Amino acid sequence: TWAFVRSMKRHLSPPGEDEEDYIAEMKARLSPEQADKIINAAHRPNRALYDLSMAIDKLPMHFMRKNEINKNLSIFEDTLGGSERLLSSPIPVFYSRHTARFLSSWLLLLPLALYEPFKGSWNHIAEIPTVALASVFMFGIEELATQLEEPFTILPMQGFCDKIGANCDEIVSWAGEGLEDEAVVAANMKEMAPSR
Repeated sequence: TWAFVRSMKRHLSPPGEDEEDYIAEMKARLSPEQADKIINAAHRPNRALYDLSMAIDKLPMHFMRKNEINKNLSIFEDTLGGSERLLSSPIPVFYSRHTARFLSSWLLLLPLALYEPFKGSWNHIAEIPTVALASVFMFGIEELATQLEEPFTILPMQGFCDKIGANCDEIVSWAGEGLEDEAVVAANMKEMAPSR
């Protein structure tokens, strides 16, 4: 699970941003063979999903449970596809430039509109900080909109990956708990065995 999330983060990041860290993390957490297969894949998240699917297929459990788990893998794949579409469909440059030009023109003409309301201040001096403050806010909102066109560069994606990795490590540490009780094992085996 972690390999998919980390590969997805790398896939959605700008080229070369954390390639060396990605390779080091993969080699540290996975077997050398599996890490090399994912690192050398043309589409790393899909390879990680494939490996996850093969691991699920090898689990000793009833096929109905495996189907339910594989449905969740389909959700992972859908999420990856949606993220790729979001990344590959940015707002056209024309819209961004048009918005910036309109905003600049509007803010340039704002002092003319505020001339009469500020006639009470000496030489309309209060108009300067008002227009400056409005400009900071408006250009700040425009910059936020530009940043949100590519959310994967501003979100703390590495933090998400680290948290998921820690959760996966904790779950793996539980392996074998509760299997000491023969009754639990027998009940699980009976549930997994097909009814005859």
